[in-house]
Amino acid sequence: MKPISTRVGLIIDGDNRFLGRSVFDDWATRLSSPTEAMMAALGVEVNAENAEAFRLIALCGMSPDARVWPLKLTRLISSWGDPVAGFFGAQLVTAGRVMGPGAAGGAALMLSWFDAHLGAKPTADEVAAALTRWKQEHPGPLLGFGVPFRPIDERRAAMIKLSHGQPVSKRRFWQLHLRLAEALPTVPPNVALCFAALLLDSGVPPEHCGLATSHLMSHVFLAHAIEGAKTDGAVNEWPTSAVEFHGTPARRIADERRATVPPALAREVAR
Repeated sequence: MKPISTRVGLIIDGDNRFLGRSVFDDWATRLSSPTEAMMAALGVEVNAENAEAFRLIALCGMSPDARVWPLKLTRLISSWGDPVAGFFGAQLVTAGRVMGPGAAGGAALMLSWFDAHLGAKPTADEVAAALTRWKQEHPGPLLGFGVPFRPIDERRAAMIKLSHGQPVSKRRFWQLHLRLAEALPTVPPNVALCFAALLLDSGVPPEHCGLATSHLMSHVFLAHAIEGAKTDGAVNEWPTSAVEFHGTPARRIADERRATVPPALAREVAR
């Protein structure tokens, strides 16, 4: 068997090693919160500016309405009485780039493309030309833009307000995302574009921005998983009279005429 090569860490006598540092001697003095441990795992430098960026994402990512379908799925799975299954199972849907935390990953890839094709301080005309080229090369929705059912994304509005005048608002990708928003005044940006900018400025690779956002929004899933396991069990106890089914009627094997029955199944069909 081929040995595992890892830089993450190992257990040694009297200590653990994580990312090349002693857990109980070095990290014990460096880390002040679980979020900072996650920053380290993502390869982000643990400092006050990056910690503020992650705090803003965790704060403005609180979209706790149970009617949002990933959270509805959390409650559905948890309704069987197991919050662990609901918490981890429902978050598998965050891998997509269209909606939910995973959308920040697609927005990050787009921002990285614009950063590579524009200078440090692009003009409005240069941004507009880059937008035209992006649309030609990447058909489909513009990632990080569009707000369904309302004129603006209230989460992004809060993010702009909370970050105003702070060091995170002066960083490269944050300024780039503002220029892109100005170049598309008729299409409102959503909070995924903000998340992508903050994470990229913190040093998170674009392909990991969706995963990072998912982790920073996990407290919303956790709260619904715990509550759903306690209160939603009734959805699994509805009587047949409460269900109205529209579709193809259920079939009974005994009513079907089969020309042949595979030998391996003959005993089961005869029962």
